[in-house]
Amino acid sequence: MPDARAARIAENEVRFRDINERLRGDLEALTGEEEVLRFVCECGNASCREAIAIALGEYQGVRAHPLHFAVTPGHEIPDVETVIERHQRYFVVEKPTDVADIVA
Repeated sequence: MPDARAARIAENEVRFRDINERLRGDLEALTGEEEVLRFVCECGNASCREAIAIALGEYQGVRAHPLHFAVTPGHEIPDVETVIERHQRYFVVEKPTDVADIVA
């Protein structure tokens, strides 16, 4: 069972991911997998308004795992998630399994 803060952060990340999923759905028919696009940072900060530059194919790779989120470098929250990939334009963080029911 996650603590209240970890749950709130996970819920914020899911909200941003939902926005990106709608964007991805709209853009898939209009662009190639290698074109770099602007997506919403999926960090846990509810007031974040940063964008990440990520290719559609890269984003699809992040989304292949329900515990993974794409964030702006520096927006990771080390005590509630782990950076598993570091790219120049974005990081991929992994949420712990105790919040899997929130982020799935």
